[in-house]
Amino acid sequence: MKFLLNIILVGFCLGNLIACGGGSTTKIVEPVIKPPVPPQPVVDHSGLTPLTGDTILPEEYLTGGAATVFVDNKDAFGSRPRMITDNFKHDGFFTAGDHLFRTKHTDIGPLLNNPVCQNCHISDGRGQLPISPEHPMLSMLFKLGDETGAADPIYGNQLQPFAVQSFDGGDISAGLAVYDGSINGDELVGEAYPYVEYKTITGEYPDGNSFELRAPIYKIRDLSFGPFTEQIRFSPRLAPGVYGAGLLGAIPIKNLLALVDENDADGDGVSGRASMVTDVISGETVLGRFAYKAQNPTVLQQISAAYQGDMGITTSVFTAEPCEKNQESCHFVAEREIKTDASTDVSDKELALVEFYSRVLGVPARRGYDATNNVWHEDISKGRELFFAANCIGCHTPRHITGEAAGSVLGELTLLSLEPNAQPIELLSNQEIFPYTDLLLHDMGGSCSITRETADEQLCSDGAECLYVQRCQGLADDLIQGDASGTEWKTPALWGIGLVQTVNPNSTFLHDGRARTIEEAVLWHEGEALTSKNNFMKLSESERLQLLAFVESL
Repeated sequence: MKFLLNIILVGFCLGNLIACGGGSTTKIVEPVIKPPVPPQPVVDHSGLTPLTGDTILPEEYLTGGAATVFVDNKDAFGSRPRMITDNFKHDGFFTAGDHLFRTKHTDIGPLLNNPVCQNCHISDGRGQLPISPEHPMLSMLFKLGDETGAADPIYGNQLQPFAVQSFDGGDISAGLAVYDGSINGDELVGEAYPYVEYKTITGEYPDGNSFELRAPIYKIRDLSFGPFTEQIRFSPRLAPGVYGAGLLGAIPIKNLLALVDENDADGDGVSGRASMVTDVISGETVLGRFAYKAQNPTVLQQISAAYQGDMGITTSVFTAEPCEKNQESCHFVAEREIKTDASTDVSDKELALVEFYSRVLGVPARRGYDATNNVWHEDISKGRELFFAANCIGCHTPRHITGEAAGSVLGELTLLSLEPNAQPIELLSNQEIFPYTDLLLHDMGGSCSITRETADEQLCSDGAECLYVQRCQGLADDLIQGDASGTEWKTPALWGIGLVQTVNPNSTFLHDGRARTIEEAVLWHEGEALTSKNNFMKLSESERLQLLAFVESL
């Protein structure tokens, strides 16, 4: 028994590494030292090393990646990239789409804003304002809705100031609106006549330099189908540029959603929101990217909506004529159209050609860069640094990476038809681009009021002399559209902005063209952009000029 106990004690001592009996020394266990964990690299929403204000990269010169074009004259927005000219088939599709974009279709109307894409998007760029209230709007339109955003029951969601006869016989006045002119259903004229007047606003920079802005006052007269609904809202929109749309459509949604900061978690005062909309072809809820309030998710849906709403042309995407339920004279004219396709005004092949053209239009290269010596102009570099420091990049995100640009859901273009399973567009895929937009909605502040007034600003309630008048503070339009409120707008891309008035000297800036210069456009920023605007205003005159020089180089 004693022998067994000794064995147990020996085993206990050996098992616990303790000297039993003769001593009390304890083994010291050395701590395990783990190698340091290297810090994770900071990356931006695209997975790249973030850009900084003090370092301008050579590749920023190639604004549209492979889709960059080196044209800085009146053709800057309508040029085809090298990868298109080098591909005989694609070059032919581009030419055919360009022709359709510039040509009046057969079955326009019955109600419309303009019969030709190019007439609104002048030289593939921005539209222009009428030279006076006596000249009708030809590249500007009015969106409509009540206080909830619902369409007007008589006029729908867009005002169309022309009937088809304005563009059939050379007399544009033939289809202009006449007060109550279409109300009996036996004659069709334009829905109403919108126009704009301006009030001058003066201001001063902290350094004492003064500036002038023009605040628009929108008026609508000669409603041909009767009055608008109660609580009507108007949103004037000047046609934007078309170029670069295919690249913006190819940015992966996850990258854009990574920029969302709806509750301003970073505390910079900027809280972009995603505009989630319905893809009318798939029925899915997806990210809106196109139009001023990001209400369309794809180039195809955007151009199809323009065909229907702007030109009165039906497609397989939007098959209805632009006639509301109670517009009897509009339906009467529509029923007598001779369709160019089996059931629509435009065939899918034609629509796919216009879609292809719109997607692959090139983006002009940046100016201010000496490619031979790899040097940027000093004012451009300094202006870029000031742009970053003012947090203009809080909305105008400089850089993105595109993913795979899927082919058209309409099919693969061939010389004779459309075939299933369209191939991705290599030109638009996996490109590093510099559009300066986050494609998100931002609250720009302001508010609007609508009154009924006579021409001499006396209040009224009805009658031919009683106008609808909209006055707004700031950039608001008070129109809810999709996810966007009456003060929210999608951040517009800035690429090409410095060539806008080179392409068309009569073009102006912002959603309604009120800003005659880029400087005026900056000074209209409020809401989430107020701090950035104030940062701009606090700069010295020379620094403001440098920042503007940078923007004009984009």
